[in-house]
Amino acid sequence: MKKMLLAVGLAATLAVPATTTEVAAQVVGLASTATGGTSQIGRSIAAAVSEHSPLSMRPQEMANTADYMPLVNFGEIDFGISNVVQLWYAYHGQGMSEGRPGPDLRTVAVLMPFRAGFIVREDSDIGSVADLEGRRVPGFAEGSLGYHVTLAYLANAGLTYDDVVEVPVPNFPRMWDSFREGSTDVTVVVVGSGTNRELDQTVGGVRFLSFAEGEDRLAAMQEWLPQMYLAEVGPEAEIPGIDEPTNIKVYDYTLFANSSTPDEWVYQVVKALYDNEEELLGVGPFWHGFEGDRMGSDVDVPFHPGAIRFYQEMGVWPE
Repeated sequence: MKKMLLAVGLAATLAVPATTTEVAAQVVGLASTATGGTSQIGRSIAAAVSEHSPLSMRPQEMANTADYMPLVNFGEIDFGISNVVQLWYAYHGQGMSEGRPGPDLRTVAVLMPFRAGFIVREDSDIGSVADLEGRRVPGFAEGSLGYHVTLAYLANAGLTYDDVVEVPVPNFPRMWDSFREGSTDVTVVVVGSGTNRELDQTVGGVRFLSFAEGEDRLAAMQEWLPQMYLAEVGPEAEIPGIDEPTNIKVYDYTLFANSSTPDEWVYQVVKALYDNEEELLGVGPFWHGFEGDRMGSDVDVPFHPGAIRFYQEMGVWPE
């Protein structure tokens, strides 16, 4: 009789619905690249969200940002990350996304500033972007990110590809190889990145070219890289190639979603990032400059309602 009662009790216990803490977390996807800084950022976001929210976020990695922008726009993947330039172009159907607008893309958060610039060899006689006229410059396929970045940098001095000697390169790694080999006179690097430091050692020292200031100079660059801005980096930053105050290009990384991604999911994602700012800053140098209070900054792509609700509650939503 006692065994029968125990069996009945166990069956009753198993029949009781599990509590919310026992239910498996809702799985959401985060589109990202398979390599590079975007991949590292994506994996750290997924880890933070999975640890500090009711959601389980899993990176869905692809070769290029352009591969997953349409998938997020169509709602086939819940979230995605990219620099603000590619997000802006994708939403507006311009530039790199000419004729392929993504009207259902929504900004979720502005993340960290991404700083980059032109470097030359330390002993080069090239002292400014204007001095690149007639010099060997990496040439990317029209419409690619490298194409837009290079033309934006040249535009700071009123130059185009017609004013330089193009050295064709298929991607960024090959661009860096060309600079190492000496087949180009200049290359693009992320400020303070591993590549910045490695090239400094490999070629016997590098030097960043400072972008010229002025509204007209910035506007010329923004024709190719909308939403970018300039910032000064000084020698105190201990960046190879910066021995004096130098103006470099900055654009922000962004987290975005589909307009139909549930409000509560978006709310929980931004909450996990906002509440754990210090933890994210400690993940790696690519999070340098991340500030929770900047997550709601305007980038000319509409914000998701779930994100707006959280930022309003925190008092960091610009009215």
